[in-house]
Amino acid sequence: MTQFGLILAIETSGLVFAVLLARWLLRHDSGGGEVRRLGGAIGRAIDAFLREEGRAIALLAGGLAAVSFGAHAALTPSEGVLSRIEVAFWAALALGLGAASTALVARIATKTALASALRVLHAARDNTDRALAIAIRSGGVLGLLTEAASVIALGLPMTLLLAMKGGFGSPSPELTAAVMSLAPGFALGSVVAALVVQRAGAIFHSGSDVAADLGGERGAGLPHDDAQNPVVVADLVGDHVGHAAARAVSAFVSACLGNVAAALIAVALVEASATDPRLAPLAFLPLVVRALGLLACGVGIMVVRTEEARDVSAALWRGQATASAILLGGLVGAASWLLGESAANFVWAGVAGLLAVSVVAHATRARLDKRLLPLREVVEALKFGDATTLVHGLGAGLGASWLPMLVLGTALVAAHQLGLSSGLAHGSVVAPIVALTTALAVTPFMVALGSFGPMADAARGIASMTPGAGTADGQRRTARLDDAGFFARAVSQSHLSCVAAWSAMLAAAAAVQVRAGATVDLMHPAVLWCGGLGLGLGLAYAASGAHGGARSAQSLLAEVKLQLRAFPRERGKLRLPAEFTPSYKACIELASRAGFRHLIAAVLVVLAAPVGLTIALWLTYRHDAPALVSQALTAFVLIAAITGLGMALALDAARMTLSAARRVHRQTPDGAELEAALTGDAVADIIGTASAPALLLSIQAATAAILVTTSFLLS
Repeated sequence: MTQFGLILAIETSGLVFAVLLARWLLRHDSGGGEVRRLGGAIGRAIDAFLREEGRAIALLAGGLAAVSFGAHAALTPSEGVLSRIEVAFWAALALGLGAASTALVARIATKTALASALRVLHAARDNTDRALAIAIRSGGVLGLLTEAASVIALGLPMTLLLAMKGGFGSPSPELTAAVMSLAPGFALGSVVAALVVQRAGAIFHSGSDVAADLGGERGAGLPHDDAQNPVVVADLVGDHVGHAAARAVSAFVSACLGNVAAALIAVALVEASATDPRLAPLAFLPLVVRALGLLACGVGIMVVRTEEARDVSAALWRGQATASAILLGGLVGAASWLLGESAANFVWAGVAGLLAVSVVAHATRARLDKRLLPLREVVEALKFGDATTLVHGLGAGLGASWLPMLVLGTALVAAHQLGLSSGLAHGSVVAPIVALTTALAVTPFMVALGSFGPMADAARGIASMTPGAGTADGQRRTARLDDAGFFARAVSQSHLSCVAAWSAMLAAAAAVQVRAGATVDLMHPAVLWCGGLGLGLGLAYAASGAHGGARSAQSLLAEVKLQLRAFPRERGKLRLPAEFTPSYKACIELASRAGFRHLIAAVLVVLAAPVGLTIALWLTYRHDAPALVSQALTAFVLIAAITGLGMALALDAARMTLSAARRVHRQTPDGAELEAALTGDAVADIIGTASAPALLLSIQAATAAILVTTSFLLS
């Protein structure tokens, strides 16, 4: 059990380091009285939102845990090493722990983002490097936390169960399989909470952001982030509950599903190790690589430094390159230690996975260069109004997905072939899992990058609302950080989208490898049609998120008009008295209500659809073709994940292109170009915040629900 102890030790060290970084952050000054008062108002709004979010998570997770307990108690085979009641108890406990862990990650991410934004603003008064260090290390707290918590929160109950059953010395294959069966329940709990966090936060954020731009900037002629814009505080709250929390839970869910994939294939490897002793160490390789990635990302976060005249983005990419280089060294060492002469194939599989995801992420950033054709066309289209701008923006997104899909597909095929040529049983499944886990291993740094953008954006917004609290140099520095954060967010989102789809695919592939062999008959009508149903479910859920964001924006726009209707206009701009203070609270409450409207029903539909399909297939084919059930459900996930990834990458590219066009014209005077830029940015907010992440998360949710349901139906 040396490997298991090493993994837990490294993950615990990563958690301790995250706590130390958080304490370092809190020692920095959060600014003067005016900034603190605004931060307090934002914090109270966040707390109210988090309380409502926690109630929704508790209701859903509690209900599902009860259903899980009853289903396992009634349907689990009675001849196993664990009794039905034991299986039911531990499965329900794992589900509850998964939900609680995700809710805790979301809460810490939100509160840390706010604390960081205030301190970044204050540090920017003096120099860029200190502000950059605070922002990236605050993001590092979230990144390290998501990775460490995904292993520790699941590893502790599994370790406790093993200890209670006396399996620490040399656990039997049957006991190992029973303990590993907890992993899908933990993943289901985490994805249930993530659905709540993502949907509520995305609708809150997209609605308030659109209303702040269209209602305040275009409708009232107010400067961006002006304190007299009624929606500006709601927009700042949305940066934290929508962006920072959503990215953290996205990484957490992907990590949990990666753990599931590793756990499921470990069951097969432990059983097969009786005939080939080389297979037992292979089961630990993915988790050892992930643990070493935690150390690599910690170093990468700490080396992000810059000078006043240097490009901030260069410091971020240097940190990523450092983390990747250390990780690859760790991969070589771990594979050599565990596999000996068989290590080379799995090392190259990990290199292929990390390289592919890095190329995809930075290709997205490169397309945002205003000298290149996609962005140039959108900027040119601004002169001709909203319609041409949107068409060119969406076209740029659709044209951006072929290269990422080619690169990722090539890497996956290469990893599969490397596994086949290794000569080890299940090598064709383990090698792609190593490719995934190597890409996942740098996710803590990518979460730090993705959180850096919203923190810098929030700091810039707070600076605009409290002009007396900053300096001209400080505002210039926060603007530089915000610009660098925009590109960092593009890289991070592409990375998170890739690992989200991969984690769902490989968890499903590992399950079918264990239960039904490695072959999925896509030509069978039931198998092929189930794949189409998976994509349809994801699109329906993504569409409901977009509708929710649009409805939220509409209600907030109506509130803005109501609050500003009494003031006269001069040349299209409102003449607001200097002492006018809008009702921020009304807008915050409207955005919050929109975020939680129909939330529980939407989440239950996403979970019930794959469960219902599983039951229908089981009832239809359990006697004549039981293997077909696993194959159809695997196709449900695989086809949905592949096509969903392509669509999510296209939506992300369209969002970033339209947003980049808006940033190019941030200082444009009023006119048709400004209106077109704001309209494009509004569409980008909704499709990028409420639709694209929801599409992939719904596929992950379906994967977790299927894995839990089949654990007792197909056992």
